[in-house]
Amino acid sequence: MPFRFHTLIWIVSISALLLAVPTGCSTVPKEQDQGKLIDDSRTAIGWFTANVPGLQRQLDRSAGYIIYPGIGQYGIVITGGKFGRGVVYNNLNQQVGWANLNSASAGLQAGAQGFKMLVVFENSETMQEFESNKLTGDVGATIVAADEGKAGAASFTDGVAVYQGAQTGLMAGASVGLDYMRFAPLGE
Repeated sequence: MPFRFHTLIWIVSISALLLAVPTGCSTVPKEQDQGKLIDDSRTAIGWFTANVPGLQRQLDRSAGYIIYPGIGQYGIVITGGKFGRGVVYNNLNQQVGWANLNSASAGLQAGAQGFKMLVVFENSETMQEFESNKLTGDVGATIVAADEGKAGAASFTDGVAVYQGAQTGLMAGASVGLDYMRFAPLGE
């Protein structure tokens, strides 16, 4: 039986997907990287609040939020993923922990891009689900691009609102798999 090209594509795609699946990457950044991540998160939250009218009010009324100052997104043929670390704050803007986003996806994709992301928790029940690493589902993100005008505050979907901001551009399909976000409290 002759070896077909689409069989090769299938094998390469499955292999790439298996390599992209999270393999237990630590949620807590190395101690020497924590200060920079916190500084970058403050810069990113300032960027979001400056570019999204009504966001500060939404944050003030929320149970807390995660700010991912830099998420890498990549796509190779029909596999891809997102990865990044973030800082978790309560509704008093006090850091309560660390977050990590590490997901693989399937579908026709190409390229590599970076963006910043803000995840806002509407109420304490939703934030507790996240802190227990039990948050599931997908949420579409509101795209914020400062050079193209301002986006309004996003509506909550199942207790979560998500914003993505451009760094080097954005890939299509701004959706976040909540079950790929992990939490670690401070001091862990």
